[in-house]
Amino acid sequence: MKKAHSFEEGWKVEMRRGLLQYAVLAIVRLHESGIHGYGIARELDEKTEGLLEVKEGTLYPILHRLRKERLLNVSKEKSEAGPERKVYVLTGEGDRVYRELSVILGSYFEKLEVLKK
Repeated sequence: MKKAHSFEEGWKVEMRRGLLQYAVLAIVRLHESGIHGYGIARELDEKTEGLLEVKEGTLYPILHRLRKERLLNVSKEKSEAGPERKVYVLTGEGDRVYRELSVILGSYFEKLEVLKK
């Protein structure tokens, strides 16, 4: 029998899901010439000190969803070590969405800080 998640665990899962999509857009945006999935995963882990560490089973569905929403483009790059790799770049719409989400998140965090006082 599967153990039920506590309220806090369920909340963390939901928050993480949305933040991961934003963070993926942010990482891809930093690499105008493109970045492959492994590079995205590595940077998410490093830049967030493990907070947003992802496994392939989590990252690739996010990349697929963002591509389907036309926020990312993908191309193939030859690899000396083996098969071609997919390289992701932000579309114009992806950049617009990233900037809009940045404003929204900034506003949320600003307002939430007031609640702590």
